[in-house]
Amino acid sequence: MEFVKPIMHQLEITNQSIVQILEFLNESDLELSLGEKKRTVRELLAHLAVICQADFLIMNEATQQEMEEFYERHQPQTKKEIKETLLAHFAFLKDNTARFSTEEWSAVTTSWWGVSYSRYEWLLEILGHIYHHRGQLQTVLVINGRDPKIPLFE
Repeated sequence: MEFVKPIMHQLEITNQSIVQILEFLNESDLELSLGEKKRTVRELLAHLAVICQADFLIMNEATQQEMEEFYERHQPQTKKEIKETLLAHFAFLKDNTARFSTEEWSAVTTSWWGVSYSRYEWLLEILGHIYHHRGQLQTVLVINGRDPKIPLFE
């Protein structure tokens, strides 16, 4: 669908910047965080890596149990695993939405916790979700003196 292409383009840019940040990081950077009880860089990257597929499943009404099982199976830890997962899950999102008709994009679906959006709105949520956590990642790195100086937008 023509109206989805710009969002996929922005997701592509976002994922490219995450890969660049990942390649910039030292192993010790993966343990940085904003403080006690906050996600580490490793945990943020692992979460970012699975968002495209996880949120696609939520978009298509996966149950809470299905999502818990998904997250248990998808826990990348190394830089290599995180990069591979990020790229694979983005490809999954693109492949599995490429065939959606206008009617399917317009269809309202409900998350396991009760939020209802059209699939198109869920796609916007995916973009917002990734922007949010990429911003957290950037903040952790800058505050800890590890600014990757990588453009986050075109």
